[in-house]
Amino acid sequence: MKLWRIGLAVLACSLALSACGSNQSPSSTYVASDNCKVSESNVDLAGCNLAGRDLTGLDLASDNLRGTDLSGADLDGADVQGAHVQGAVLNGVITNASTVCVNARYGPCTRPGLDGR
Repeated sequence: MKLWRIGLAVLACSLALSACGSNQSPSSTYVASDNCKVSESNVDLAGCNLAGRDLTGLDLASDNLRGTDLSGADLDGADVQGAHVQGAVLNGVITNASTVCVNARYGPCTRPGLDGR
C-alpha cells in the first residue's frame, strides 16, 4: 500500500513538472548538424564551418545557422530572412544592398545578428 502511494506521488510530480513546458531557452546549446553540405535543400547548418565560403545568392531563409562560423563568408544577394543565427560567428561577413537580412530588411546587414538598418 505504501509503495503504491509513493508511485502515485512520483507520477503526480512528474506530470506537474511537465505541464510547465520545456525549460530549454532559445539560446541554449544546439545539436550540430552532421551534414554541412551547403545546398538549397539542407536547412540545418548548425555548428558548421562556413568561414570564407561563397554563399552568394543562396536562399538561407529560416535556416538553422546557430553556432555556425560565417567569418568572412560572402552573403551578397543571399536571403537570410528569419534564419536562426544565435551563437554564430559573424566577423567580417560580406553583405550588400541585395542581401535580405534576418529582420527582413535589405542590407547591408551591419547590425548584430545580421540585421539590416
